[in-house]
Amino acid sequence: MLMGTVVGILVPAGSGWDFANFYDTGRRIIAGQFDDLYHPERLIAGAEPQGKILGYYGTPISALLWAPFGYLSPSWAMIAFKLQNTLAYFAALALLYVHNRSFADSTPLAQARFAALFTGLGLLYQPLWTVYRVGGQSTPTVFLLLTLGLIFHVRAKFVLSAACIVSAVLIKPAFIFALALMVLVSGWQFLFSVAAVFALAGSISVPLLGWNVHAEFLRVMAQGSQETRPWFYNSSLYVIGDNLRLLSDTITQSLPLRLSTLVVKLLAISVCVYSIVKSRGSKLTDAARHHFNFMTAIVLCLLVSHIVWEHYLTALLPMLIYIAASKRHFSREALILAGLIFALAAWQNLILINLIRTYTSFDTVPELIAIGVLKSSPLILTLVFMWRYSREVLQSYSAPAWLPGTAND
Repeated sequence: MLMGTVVGILVPAGSGWDFANFYDTGRRIIAGQFDDLYHPERLIAGAEPQGKILGYYGTPISALLWAPFGYLSPSWAMIAFKLQNTLAYFAALALLYVHNRSFADSTPLAQARFAALFTGLGLLYQPLWTVYRVGGQSTPTVFLLLTLGLIFHVRAKFVLSAACIVSAVLIKPAFIFALALMVLVSGWQFLFSVAAVFALAGSISVPLLGWNVHAEFLRVMAQGSQETRPWFYNSSLYVIGDNLRLLSDTITQSLPLRLSTLVVKLLAISVCVYSIVKSRGSKLTDAARHHFNFMTAIVLCLLVSHIVWEHYLTALLPMLIYIAASKRHFSREALILAGLIFALAAWQNLILINLIRTYTSFDTVPELIAIGVLKSSPLILTLVFMWRYSREVLQSYSAPAWLPGTAND
């Protein structure tokens, strides 16, 4: 993993991709061009931007995070950005390892096996590595915040968990769906904590950056909610319909296809809500219930999002790691399905995707459906897992590590 990250940091890949987005955002903050944050084509202090294609989708206050990179030259800024991504990833993975190792058997051999399995997951799970190809991303920071939020939430430290989750949403508003479900199932203390963190962020952001950029952010979010992406940029459950847009906009606007998209979204919501309702009837400790709610919220967010960039699937890793640590509580069929989710994530490799696009054309309905299913397969299987094996997940919370007085309490 260290060798892979060193190569990912030093190879200058992605200077015109996502890196340009964050680098230019930082430069605009330094130049005081707050009203230009969501206009990638505009000059920055009279100079050309690094990129003009990708726009910024974070909240205005989150743009302050990228200002330090704006002081560096593009080449050094990309190295620094990828290094920050690496540190965030390794910190999150270290926290997940410490948090999950108590769910494995306590024998030295079992602990060694889990350590090897955990490292293997980190090494081979493709969505973790996508950020190096695009020049760096905010996803590793969000992943670290979600990991901290999970640990704090399990321990009922709701102010800290709210601060982490709200911060993740401020950086990547797409995770608002996860926060919405958390608010609904986590009680009044968490709700008040979320409201307080948002109020604090707003009281800083609006006076500092002005209202105009916030109004522009709302416009960008409204416009973004209508956007679609085909398979080579999207891994959502709805990518099949988006693929058909490559053939004709008329097909995409057809009533049956629009209804099928709605049905899939309602199915995803229903499965997650049913899992939450079923958990209410289980005798779980508070820590176990908080853990299950958090995992379900993250899964729901990915299942209902219409655009899921490849690196967003990093958010599935805490669930996969928990299943790996608690594998003795799961049936063989459930473990095979979880393994397939992990294995099929290999199709999130942008180098592979670009090679396929270069040498293969998908220009018929069956071909576009097939590649869409393959690209969205991790989330399709995650939905199936939630439907078929949520009972086994709930049963896994009978492990001694979840009893009151343990490290996870």
